[in-house]
Amino acid sequence: MPVPRCFVWTKFGTEAGQSISDILRRKEAERSANGGVFYWGIGNAVGPSILELLRQADEPEVLFSPIKSTPRRDDVEPESVVAWTAAAGLDGEPYRLPLWSLITSRFNIGRPRHYALVCRRDSSLVDGFDTAEPTAEKIAIGELTNLLTGRPLGSSQVTAVVRRCARYTPSTAEYSVNLRAKLVPPYFIQLSAPQPVTVPVVCSWANVSMERG
Repeated sequence: MPVPRCFVWTKFGTEAGQSISDILRRKEAERSANGGVFYWGIGNAVGPSILELLRQADEPEVLFSPIKSTPRRDDVEPESVVAWTAAAGLDGEPYRLPLWSLITSRFNIGRPRHYALVCRRDSSLVDGFDTAEPTAEKIAIGELTNLLTGRPLGSSQVTAVVRRCARYTPSTAEYSVNLRAKLVPPYFIQLSAPQPVTVPVVCSWANVSMERG
């Protein structure tokens, strides 16, 4: 399936003390329990860009690519991990998270907010996923601009709503697309009310969810 013209692009890796395989296993448990829907936590507020994407794309998608750089120490061994327990939609109205959804992150003092993309995928997040043998789909940084501003995409942007314009871009970084999902209502949520958790508790949640789901 070709890369769409406009989409949400997010890069992922070790985060909040969990490896890629652990995160995908937990998100797969959530997806299975929620009838295909899972919530992908992100650190930046892309709400206005999501609204623009909804105006331009009939079936908006989220494309996922592995981060190329080595994980930072505070991602591998964070001082504090939290679960986000309250949410609001793009309209600012309260949004109730499903019972089996668990969105975590490392906690940064002074940043009492986190965000999440609302995604749907009808097949497993885990089956067929292999970082050593990615799909043939590639994303070149030089082909992307931020959808809302038209500015080139910065290499440090982990999540962005982008427009792709295929063109010759010599020596530009390329990323494989290892996973893709539909963006579904309410599309994007702002999270609040963080509660401290431990990484072992987060991992055990996935086991319980798989057993009950």
